[in-house]
Amino acid sequence: MDITDYNIAIPSYKRPEVIKQKTLRVLSEYNIPKERISIFVADEEEYEVYKKSLNKEYEIIIGVPTIGLQRNFIEKYYKEGTKLIMIDDDIDQVLRKKEDTLVPLVDLEKEFIIEGFKQCEKAGAKTFGMYAAANHYFMKERVYNKICYIIASMFGVIVEHDPFLERYTNHGEDYEYSIRQYIKNGCLVRFDYITAKSNYYKEPGGLQTFRTEENIYNSIKWIQDEFPDYCTMYIRKSTGHAELRLRDKAGDKQQVKLF
Repeated sequence: MDITDYNIAIPSYKRPEVIKQKTLRVLSEYNIPKERISIFVADEEEYEVYKKSLNKEYEIIIGVPTIGLQRNFIEKYYKEGTKLIMIDDDIDQVLRKKEDTLVPLVDLEKEFIIEGFKQCEKAGAKTFGMYAAANHYFMKERVYNKICYIIASMFGVIVEHDPFLERYTNHGEDYEYSIRQYIKNGCLVRFDYITAKSNYYKEPGGLQTFRTEENIYNSIKWIQDEFPDYCTMYIRKSTGHAELRLRDKAGDKQQVKLF
C-alpha cells in the first residue's frame, strides 16, 4: 500500500468564505497540494457560488444534500482502496499534546495522514482519526485501537464500497460510522494526542442549518436502538445535546501505545 498517495475531500454547505479562511488556509499552511483537494457541494446553485468564490483553484464536485448522505456519496465517488482524508470546512488549527499544553502540529501530512494509514495497516483497520476535544487534560500520548469515537471533522479512511458502512443519520453520523467501521473491521485507529480546533455548531451555514434538538435526539436514539451492544445515549449537561458513549460488550480490542 502506497501510504503517500491520498486524496482530500471537503464536504461544504453555504460556506464559501469560511472554507477559504479556515480549512483551505490550514491545508495551504501545511503545503498540501491543491490538486489533492476536492470540495463537495450540495447542488448546482452551490457549485456556481463556490466556483466564483474560489476562482477555479480547486476541484468542486456536486454531491447530494445533508451531511450523512454527502459523506456516503464522497466515499462512493472514489475507487475502492483509495486512501481518503475527509475534512470539515471550518478547521482553524491542528494541534498536538505536548506535556501540559497544546501546540500546533508541525507536519500534518507526515504526523497524521501518512502515520494514520501506516497505523491502519499495522492494526488491520480501515479508518483513523483524532481526539475529539481540544483539551490536553483528557488527551493521552497513545494510538488507541479499541472501539472509540472517530470525530468526522478530520479523519482518514481506506475506501470500501460496502453498503453496511453507509450512514443513515445526519446528526451523530460520525458515531454511527465509528460503530459500523468497528463491527466491520474489528478495530479503529485514533491518535489521542492530536486534535483539531474549530467552531463546532457556531459558524453560519453548514450542518446547523438543519440542526435542531429534536433532530439530534432522534438520530442519536436511532443509533442506540440500532447498535445497543456498542453504545449508550446520554444528555451532555453543558450543551443539552444527546450524545453517545461507545463500548463493546463482547470485549474491546487491545490498545497500542505509541510512547
